[in-house]
Amino acid sequence: MTEPLIDVRGVSKVYPNGLQALKNVSLSVERGEVICIVGPSGSGKSTLLRTLNALEPISAGEVFVLGHSVHAPRTDLNRLRAQVGMVFQSFNLFPHKTVLENLMLAPRAVSKAQREELHSRALALLDKVGLRDKCDCHPAQLSGGQQQRVAIARALAMNPAVMLFDEPTSALDPEKVNEVLDVMKDLAAEGMTMCVVTHEMGFARAVADRVIFMEGGEIGYADTPDGFFGDTAHPRLRAFLGQVLKS
Repeated sequence: MTEPLIDVRGVSKVYPNGLQALKNVSLSVERGEVICIVGPSGSGKSTLLRTLNALEPISAGEVFVLGHSVHAPRTDLNRLRAQVGMVFQSFNLFPHKTVLENLMLAPRAVSKAQREELHSRALALLDKVGLRDKCDCHPAQLSGGQQQRVAIARALAMNPAVMLFDEPTSALDPEKVNEVLDVMKDLAAEGMTMCVVTHEMGFARAVADRVIFMEGGEIGYADTPDGFFGDTAHPRLRAFLGQVLKS
């Protein structure tokens, strides 16, 4: 058995006001797996995702990524985060820099590669997300879907071992959602390890290896897409799916 790429062991998160966002959550993700995390608002989905690269501190438990204890004081978080790409709901692009500059900024800061090599890599990634012709544009000149595709390309520019997506389509107009999901489907088909917090059930059904339902800071159910969407014996899951699938 190979070591899982992500290993969450009994993680809890309690905020200073006493709110418990996570309750003894355990989860392992194998290399090449695609995990979709779903559930109602406030269920702990995004909090869990953010613990995987220490954007959110934890109160108890351990998180291991690529064999490194993420929350240990000795861990070099900059080095670890270079291997964990993250795409947020908001695109978080630098508005004063061009698309190409956004992609080259982080690799230039940590790599000894020449500018020409970084430039070629950035253009190749823009090809991958279908936006090479926008390389000299600034983010404000792009649609929301285009900005999110640039954000995905920027995360890929660091050659990450895993990609984390936190509701990547929730801020998009409905007609722009598929252009982002199509890029994510391509990444999954190429074998990228992915953890995706999403409300896009069609994407979860088509792409995920496992779908995880969270509620009240806990994992309430996890199964393959066939088992997850076909289960009729779990009343809370059935109620949740009944709501999201009819909306």
